[in-house]
Amino acid sequence: MTVFSVTDFIAHINDVLGRSWDAEELCVEGEVSGFRVSQGQWVNFDLKDETGLVNIFMTVWQLHVPVEDGMKVRVFGVPRIYPKFGKFSITANRIELVGEGALKKALAALKAKLELEGLFDPSRKRPLPVFPNRIALIASRESAAYGDFIRIVNERWRGLEIHTYHVKVQGMGAAEDIVQAIQSANTRSAIHRTAMSEDEYDAIVITRGGGSLEELMAFNSEVLVRAIHSSKIPTLVGIGHERDLSLAELAADVRGSTPTDCARRLVPDRNDVLRDLAHHTEKIENQLLQAINSKKDLIERALRSPALWLATERQRLDQLASRAESNMQQWLKALSDKLRNHVRLLASLDPKGVLKRGYAILKSGSQTVTSIAGLSVGQPITIVLRDGEGDARLEKLRQANEAKQQKLL
Repeated sequence: MTVFSVTDFIAHINDVLGRSWDAEELCVEGEVSGFRVSQGQWVNFDLKDETGLVNIFMTVWQLHVPVEDGMKVRVFGVPRIYPKFGKFSITANRIELVGEGALKKALAALKAKLELEGLFDPSRKRPLPVFPNRIALIASRESAAYGDFIRIVNERWRGLEIHTYHVKVQGMGAAEDIVQAIQSANTRSAIHRTAMSEDEYDAIVITRGGGSLEELMAFNSEVLVRAIHSSKIPTLVGIGHERDLSLAELAADVRGSTPTDCARRLVPDRNDVLRDLAHHTEKIENQLLQAINSKKDLIERALRSPALWLATERQRLDQLASRAESNMQQWLKALSDKLRNHVRLLASLDPKGVLKRGYAILKSGSQTVTSIAGLSVGQPITIVLRDGEGDARLEKLRQANEAKQQKLL
């Protein structure tokens, strides 16, 4: 009989458990119970069904979907016994939501969280260029959506340079694949922008066809929504059918209801542009012809009777000169009146004019005296009159009574 220490026994059991699932990933499905996050980094909860229960442990950084009690989920990971506590659990590396109810519940919670952060704010959305030259298309080359988009773009506006980033559009790793493509497109465009090159992207287009809510969950991933929000290049996203609305579309600068609608929003129809150009060209030609015809009539009249034309023009010039002279005289008169008014106003404010009427200015040193406050009997003062000034000394001070002051006020 082999006698194990506790530590060796647990290590042996963990080794057996690990080798049991060596060739395939362990997946357990059940209902979440007792969900909690410890110290902001450790996730613990129980996974249960009608008759059984198992503990789940993982780090918060591995949790990419909103989870709460009552949700049905699939847990992928490794079974093991923790030596410190002797407790059996599954160390999870990822979690998937199961069932439309759980998906919708998690989606609503994530949408509320991102909306509160302003990731869907319409004020930050940028317009697409009217005539793009170069775009980054993020899609699966194997999808019908990719073919529809390319076909419609070529029908409407040939010559657009399209760089395709082939990605997974559903299943494990799809969201991360798309995020990597967005980052690569931004990096490439930034390099060309720094080099003052014209090869940077005008827009990023992300598209795929319709599917079930579970199949479209990659486009409801938080990491993908944040990558779209952070893109330095304007984004156009169209996922699924018109009734489908993913969080990726809410975060995009422009949303296309379908892949085909994305193509229509990205480029104008060449025929429509040609019709508009023809209309504007015709309008400009008509205006030029009218201008030419009016001058043509003038030249023909001048050539038929030069003397009459000269007389008419001379009369017109005389009228203009007379009108200009009359306007000038009126302006000069108004200016002269305004100047006289200003002169009269300045003269009325001139202190010398006041002195001529018999008033005097009292000074104490260099300061003008305006009140008896601060004066004292025997203080020397200077009296300034119209034609000179004299020195004096105060013999007596009398203050006006309050009634007189109130009347003056």
